[in-house]
Amino acid sequence: MDPDDQNIYMSNLADKYFDRPNDPEFDICMADFASEYEIVSINKNVKNSKTPIKRLKTLNFAVKERVNRNAIIRYPYFNRETDKENYFENLLCLYLPIRKRDDLKKPYEIFYQIGEIFDNRQQCNLKVKDVVHENRRKYESNIKETGEAESLFNQLSLTLKDNDWAEIVANKERNNIWSREIEQEENPDFNVMYKTKNKNTFSDMRQTYCITNEIRSLLESMNHEQQEIFYYVREWCMKRLHNPDVEPLRLFITGGAGTGKSHLLKCLHYEATRIFSRKKQLDPDENINEIHTLITAFTGAAAVNVGGLTIHSAFGIGTQFQSLNNQLSCDKLNSYRCKLQSLKLLFVDEVSLIQANLWGAMHSRLTQIMGVHSNTIIFGNIAIIAIGDFYQCSPVACSSIYSSLLWSDHFEYVELKINERQKTNFLFSQMLNRIRKLKKKEDIKKEDHDLLEQCHQNYFKKEYHREALHIFAKNAQVDAHNEEMIEKCCTDIRSFYEVDANEKQVQNNISKQTKTNKKPLRLATNARVMITKNISVNDGLANGVTGRIIDFLEDNNKQVSRIIIKFDSNRVGRIHRINCRYCHEKESVCVTRESDTTDQQESDLRSKKIMKQFPLRLSWAMTIHKAQGITVDQVIISTKDMFGTGMGYTALSRVRTLEGLFLIDLHPNKFYCNENVDKILSQMKNISKKELIFRQSSDSLNVLCHNIEGLRCNFNAFKNHYATHKADIICLTETWLSNNNEINNFQINGYIAVYQSRSSSFSTNHPLHSQKGGGIAIYFRNDLPMKKIQSTENLDLEHIIVEIENKNFIIIVCYRSAQQKKLEFLENLKHHLECIDCDDRILIVGDLNEDSLESKSKTISKALEHLGFANIFKHLPTTS
Repeated sequence: MDPDDQNIYMSNLADKYFDRPNDPEFDICMADFASEYEIVSINKNVKNSKTPIKRLKTLNFAVKERVNRNAIIRYPYFNRETDKENYFENLLCLYLPIRKRDDLKKPYEIFYQIGEIFDNRQQCNLKVKDVVHENRRKYESNIKETGEAESLFNQLSLTLKDNDWAEIVANKERNNIWSREIEQEENPDFNVMYKTKNKNTFSDMRQTYCITNEIRSLLESMNHEQQEIFYYVREWCMKRLHNPDVEPLRLFITGGAGTGKSHLLKCLHYEATRIFSRKKQLDPDENINEIHTLITAFTGAAAVNVGGLTIHSAFGIGTQFQSLNNQLSCDKLNSYRCKLQSLKLLFVDEVSLIQANLWGAMHSRLTQIMGVHSNTIIFGNIAIIAIGDFYQCSPVACSSIYSSLLWSDHFEYVELKINERQKTNFLFSQMLNRIRKLKKKEDIKKEDHDLLEQCHQNYFKKEYHREALHIFAKNAQVDAHNEEMIEKCCTDIRSFYEVDANEKQVQNNISKQTKTNKKPLRLATNARVMITKNISVNDGLANGVTGRIIDFLEDNNKQVSRIIIKFDSNRVGRIHRINCRYCHEKESVCVTRESDTTDQQESDLRSKKIMKQFPLRLSWAMTIHKAQGITVDQVIISTKDMFGTGMGYTALSRVRTLEGLFLIDLHPNKFYCNENVDKILSQMKNISKKELIFRQSSDSLNVLCHNIEGLRCNFNAFKNHYATHKADIICLTETWLSNNNEINNFQINGYIAVYQSRSSSFSTNHPLHSQKGGGIAIYFRNDLPMKKIQSTENLDLEHIIVEIENKNFIIIVCYRSAQQKKLEFLENLKHHLECIDCDDRILIVGDLNEDSLESKSKTISKALEHLGFANIFKHLPTTS
């Protein structure tokens, strides 16, 4: 370039935005472009990019989607009252997807208010104002409040003199300069204050959804205890959907190992998310990407098990004790508020492992994020469902959360008692229940001791798989067994020392914790391994997840750069396999060296003396704390070094059957619980379960009516529902069965089924005869004297009529399709009622597709009342 050349123009973000590729994915506004995409030079060699890189059309730049989290955008501010054109031009430039500057029409205010723009994605014209408003909500969460503050600011700006503003700005700038000088001082007191200033982590959170087909089996297999809690929480969610001022739910769900706590958590999260997603229908301004529910857990493995995040990553809480109460920086606080502003319900799993100080830090962080500062409001006024068992392992060297002031006075609780894990082995289940609450000075029951002694004797018979999981209390025993197993099961064992920033091995590296040289990591093909770091909890690559090594990949220097692992669960590493060229379309995941900053000195971090190691350890054996939350078919346990409350019970309950339990040694005095738990639970309030309206008496008839929307796909859930078997008569509409004989495939023990398909209810020339859907069924107890009343003529009415002979009682089950006119339906129904003995009592149930709360549309209701019928559910819509 000529030194005297005056053509030194540098392109800015707007130039790059208008030069973006013509791909449909770039039909976005400038704010999204700046936040979601990164600008890179085409001359820069970008190695192993996790997202595709796409060149701009004319400029020497390219763009790639940001991987970790979106950028925070900054933009100029213009006064709406005194500088309207710039104000509206700024809004349009930021939030209206355009391809060239000429797409904005002057005057900008008029274009904003009444203009339209063609949307390439929806292939239709949209109002400019609506598009801008929808995109603006992503970055300006509280538009209404901001507008009110802006108006107040503008009013004040008109009354203040220029000299007043100049003085305010000058003082603010002077304070900023002083603050920067203080932070740069070589003062040890200030170093303590500022050294961890930017260490808060941020997780790229998003609302998670379960696929209906994946969750269906869990919903259908809930037992009656789980169902009662499910509907209790569901009722609160419905109230919260329509009333933001409802008291937040604070519920603790406990129960022994294997009682289905994680099962219930997944069902509750699915239903709560499904309910709160309706908010978009109720409030058109609601952002569809808002997070309404969030699952967290203390450990990475527990978070992966329930599809959530760790507490530390979810709320940016440091993992070290001294960093628990660090405040978020302004930028990170803004990011968290944008992500979590709509959070309504928080799930916390494995709460028995959470320390009291972390529980307090979580309260402080939620209070900070939600901006709620009151001595009477806790956790930012967010509803919390905590799940765990205080009779299992407690936090190591820390007090549990039940000792916190933020616990027993604020949470109600419910206990699950049905053991699902060991339900096929009654003796084993009963033994576990007794050991769970065994106090330290109590003697174990003789029958329990005999069962455990048998497990001890079985160990010597070696009737277990040689790679069955071994559980010990201490790491020394775990390491010894793992070293023994790698020698037995593997060949060509490799040793891996830590490497420094130059990729050189460091053999004499002193551990900060043990004050001794760190031992090399010994690994081999076919070795059982466990991840020791939360690499990507969202992707299942979390601390505690296990698998098997299948290969080693070497670089050009013949040094191992990646270790290929086949994890026990195919769900682990799904995202990794999509983005990694080494693992694409394979069932394995590769692991690279990672830095472990928890064992680095501050001076090392500043001087970049960070060591890297593969985040793995052998896992033929693990500690009891690591094993909490897993379930296996066989386990071998050593009891001699158990040192804490609940450890024995936690270890024993990892296995499904008594036949799969083997004890290396037996020390019954090691099985004892924390005696404070009984006292804590007794002080907590039990949830008030809603009693069913069914009456169990000879002079009562319990009738259940339900629009099932497909008997074939919902039969298991319907059959297993706790209310089904309490009803004498069950009436179903919209069964969607095609013929009358199909009902034989959906029988319930103790009930007789009667069915009427839609096609058999209408004459062949009726429009509904050939239409899919519909169908009515009645299930009645086989001890009820029932008979079906057959119609002598085809009345084009979707219905079944049955008579209870000894009670002079007739039940008519009806379904009116929305396509059938109300007058036709009423005329056919009246004609049929004329044929029925008026001395009998008649009950009409079903789905008539009429809103009983809307007075203008109550044609059918009014007509039936005129015939002498009373609507016993007049205050309830059929959608309840």
